[in-house]
Amino acid sequence: MQQTAKRQLSVRLSVFIAAVFLLIGGAADAEGPPPPTVEYVVARGDTLWAIAADRVPPGEDIRRLIADIRESSGIQSSVIYPGQVLLIPKG
Repeated sequence: MQQTAKRQLSVRLSVFIAAVFLLIGGAADAEGPPPPTVEYVVARGDTLWAIAADRVPPGEDIRRLIADIRESSGIQSSVIYPGQVLLIPKG
């Protein structure tokens, strides 16, 4: 009888701990709405660096904006092509 009570307590405690981890993990992974973006059509001779340089606020790291443009636009590399539409995060 004592062994059964300990086993039930152990199972309940394990389930409780697992639920807490799932709740914490779910809250950490939750994302809000995507940031607003502006469409930019790539022109001949454009580079991600030049596009970002025209839009990066003073004192901010241009590499962060380049990464945000790539993520928003769903591109894996820094290679862009004329006519390609990029999504540039506002502000």
